[in-house]
Amino acid sequence: MNRRHLRGSSYVEFAFAALVLTPLLLGTTGIGLNLLLAYQTSQLARDAGHMYGRGVDFSQPGNQTILANLGSGVGLSATSGISGTAGSGNAVAVFTTVTYVDDAACQLGGYASSGVHTSACKNFGKWVFTERVTVGNSSMQTTQYGSPITSGTSGVTLSSSGGVSITDQLTNTNDVATFSAINPYDKTTGYGLPSGQVIYISEVAAKGFILPPFQNNAVQYAYNMF
Repeated sequence: MNRRHLRGSSYVEFAFAALVLTPLLLGTTGIGLNLLLAYQTSQLARDAGHMYGRGVDFSQPGNQTILANLGSGVGLSATSGISGTAGSGNAVAVFTTVTYVDDAACQLGGYASSGVHTSACKNFGKWVFTERVTVGNSSMQTTQYGSPITSGTSGVTLSSSGGVSITDQLTNTNDVATFSAINPYDKTTGYGLPSGQVIYISEVAAKGFILPPFQNNAVQYAYNMF
């Protein structure tokens, strides 16, 4: 063909190639950004969990500011809701302390006779919340271990620091935590954590890179137990 008749054909070929290459480029970029965010989320859950397990009180504004600085890469804001009220930002950190209720725990609370729990110790044989603190935007993710039910006439009462009273821990069924996959301690088998020990759980969720229609509602989640 005459060269004059071929003028502009490369532009047409590039346009057709771009129809394939552009989505691939955008998809690769989105996956890469979410992989980076997943790593940051996991690191924040681990580092914040170490702090929480060593006694850092994240209900205090100063500690929330430190946590927000630590989680600035995932968009964590230093706003809190002790009972889970929604904060702001693009991430949330949930800190939970749970303990297993056995005969010794019931005895400690005065709900046992001769070392054996009574019927008044309603949460015997279950995991219960002893503390819950939420920092950031709680609407980002629902915790995987349930939450103390604070509404209603029999709701659990949380202190200003997120603590649960020993009475609620032992007698209020609204304070029961959910361990569907594992049971770190079970009195019936005698294996696991010793009686009276607690587990510190840190959960972090962050809003990921969204690129419709390839990626929608991308939320990265990580948790640690100490």
